[in-house]
Amino acid sequence: MESLDDVFSLFSTERRRFALYHLKNAERPVSIDELAEKIYEWEENGSCDTIPDDELQQVILSLEHSHLPKIGDTTHVEYDRTNEQVRISGLSAEADVILSVSEAIEQPSKTNDFVVSRLGKFL
Repeated sequence: MESLDDVFSLFSTERRRFALYHLKNAERPVSIDELAEKIYEWEENGSCDTIPDDELQQVILSLEHSHLPKIGDTTHVEYDRTNEQVRISGLSAEADVILSVSEAIEQPSKTNDFVVSRLGKFL
């Protein structure tokens, strides 16, 4: 069991939460580029047609140097640097519940029927 401070620290930034939402719901490992593109799209509220290369690189760098290491300290995230693939293989029960609730509240995809259906009995 993780301490509550560790769990809340994990969810303290929007970019990190967005990364966790996408990784948790992915059915396969995702490329760092795919993860960065999804996060950028959600940060821009889906209002971008193309992502400027320099902005995408900023997201990738922040993931590689800040957010993925922090996520890795608290969860089971595997980052294969050779193939540039990321996957989450597990969350503590506490982190899973808080992640589901925060995703339902933030709704970055705006079509997150999966989370809402899981939490419907609680809302």
